Amino acid sequence: MSTSGTRRAVDRARPARLRAGLRAALDAIAEAPAVVFTDRLDVVAANRLGRALLTPVFEDDRPNLARFLFLHEGASTAFFPEWDRIAHEHVHRLQTAAEHGPHERELHRLIGELSTSSAPFRARWSARRACPYRPPRMLVGHPLVGELELVREDLIPSADHALTLQICTAEAGSASHERLRILASWTQDGAAAENTVPDGAH
Repeated sequence: MSTSGTRRAVDRARPARLRAGLRAALDAIAEAPAVVFTDRLDVVAANRLGRALLTPVFEDDRPNLARFLFLHEGASTAFFPEWDRIAHEHVHRLQTAAEHGPHERELHRLIGELSTSSAPFRARWSARRACPYRPPRMLVGHPLVGELELVREDLIPSADHALTLQICTAEAGSASHERLRILASWTQDGAAAENTVPDGAH
């Protein structure tokens, strides 16, 4: 394995901790939902609007996008109207993570939990289908403001290869844009939320 490959493998095995620079960048995003998650889909941080958008995910004390999707199907199918496409993407992300970190215990514990408890996950995991291009559009059925058609950008910080910063926006002037503004106003009026998932939550 090359030196760069070894460094990536070590980085992926470390517990997720937000660098000060990435935390500051997340805090600076004030008008769009933004979250940071690992390659095993643990949500490790979110800005206030990101928490408001992913309210059902944060009801778990170990927020993880795949766990929410496959172990809470009633809630997740309502939240993600295009559930099948999101499920395929999440499985592909976990398969890619497993290829990069074949000995990562937390990742394989998650895969085991999902395989034991979710038949849809088992079927997709064993199928090993190639993942098509991920369209930037994402449809959300939010429990408070209704349907949101969002555009997402998934950014991988150059110093944190195992993390993804996802930012969601809505087309200006659209119904989704107005609903997102309403959600933002409710969030600002409410109590301030802690931006980072507490250490050890995963």
